[in-house]
Amino acid sequence: MNIGVIRKATLLTACIVSFGCQKQTVVKEAQPFRIVATDAGFEAPDRLAAGLRHVVFENHGSEIHEGMLVKLATGMRADDYVAAVKKGSLFPEGAMDYSGPGLTSPGQTAEMWLTVDPGQYIIICWNDDHAKTTPVYSLTVEEIGAADDRPPKEDVVMKLFDYRFELDRALRKGLQTIRVETPGPNMHEVDIYRLHDGRTVEDLKRWRKEHENNPSPAEALGGALDSHDIKRVVWLRKEFVPGRYVLHCEMPVTNTELNHADVGMVREIEIKE
Repeated sequence: MNIGVIRKATLLTACIVSFGCQKQTVVKEAQPFRIVATDAGFEAPDRLAAGLRHVVFENHGSEIHEGMLVKLATGMRADDYVAAVKKGSLFPEGAMDYSGPGLTSPGQTAEMWLTVDPGQYIIICWNDDHAKTTPVYSLTVEEIGAADDRPPKEDVVMKLFDYRFELDRALRKGLQTIRVETPGPNMHEVDIYRLHDGRTVEDLKRWRKEHENNPSPAEALGGALDSHDIKRVVWLRKEFVPGRYVLHCEMPVTNTELNHADVGMVREIEIKE
């Protein structure tokens, strides 16, 4: 019996089996953190690994919703945060905004990648008076050593300045990944809308400002909410069809009744065939 040949065959078999196992490990991907918004609140897992996470936000309600992730201060409960909001605070002391999927119309899905640190969090919707009337959702972000999710390579870099949106290249038809950065110096957010036929940017600004009950002049497609740490980067992924779109920032201007769109942070973009 040729022992050398047998050993070589055994090693070859082991290598093939090992490679097959490694290949299965590589192609297996972690499930995204799925948030479902309804008119009665949120549905989501109550545990999330710290790090860069892939978030999918689905609006199953009848109204526009968003999903802001807020890290609570040490010792702060969700009820404490909501009580401060009901007293008029937009930024309850000690709590930190960690971005999240922006305004999203019923039936729409928004997708993003963002970074979270260990701690106690809530998910809250700030559209209209939902922060005061719709229950928040509590979750724990755990430091369990899970690998970061990897966002797809960006097609476009969007920068949120005071008070304008800058794109390093044009958005185009099809699936696009947008890297969102905030050079600031203030906190900003971006909501993406697709205008309905015959409607204008001014129609949208007025509708958002006055919280009118009549039909929306645009479809809200999600976006990136603000973060207290403006150095944080998020990624958005969205399928764009031909049409007229609007980038809109609704952050409040301190000590005024104005928002950032009122002072120029709004931009119309046309995507062609």
